[in-house]
Amino acid sequence: MFNDESVDIGYEKEWAYVEKLLKESGNDGFSGGNCGKYPFRSRYAHTRRVFMWLRRLLDDVGNVDVAAMEVAVIFHDVGYARGENHTHAKYSAKIFHEYSVENDYLPEKREFIEYLIRNHSNKELLKRGTEEELILLMEADIMDEEGAMRIAWDNMAAGVMGATSFKDALIRTEKFFNPDYNPMITPLARDIFQEKQVFVQEYIRRLKEDLGEV
Repeated sequence: MFNDESVDIGYEKEWAYVEKLLKESGNDGFSGGNCGKYPFRSRYAHTRRVFMWLRRLLDDVGNVDVAAMEVAVIFHDVGYARGENHTHAKYSAKIFHEYSVENDYLPEKREFIEYLIRNHSNKELLKRGTEEELILLMEADIMDEEGAMRIAWDNMAAGVMGATSFKDALIRTEKFFNPDYNPMITPLARDIFQEKQVFVQEYIRRLKEDLGEV
């Protein structure tokens, strides 16, 4: 039965359940689906990294329901196995509900985790006054594929789309990068995200220099 003592457990059963659903749906990025445009991406791998980011961000917070956040992260994108981008959070919460009933999660825990999952894509809630658990979940989600990973994504995406020069990759990075963007609320998350932004800015500057544009 799920309770606060499960914080230090590796959630092997939950991870296996989510991975199986995503892979069998063909909508994880392993083979087509909504990730077909970017075959190097994987929703399951993204989820593992979001879990990593959540645990890093917990170093700077107070009394929060860690176990609820960790399980919410594991299930937050599993809805892609049943729905498209704009409906995935709803389906993720539904899938978790089904799983939690079958696996005897405590009702009050189940309801809070479902709330976190259902609302993790509603970035309008990423503001002070929102439950800190939801803020941290959204921050961890946004943190992935930024900084160095943003650059790697842009370079691979440019190649997939037929780029024929370094300039093509640079154009893509500049097109989708906003140096003033930092949506984070908690202090540690804001600092880390700012470091990522500075890293991308420096990469753009140095690549332009190497291409003779500076």
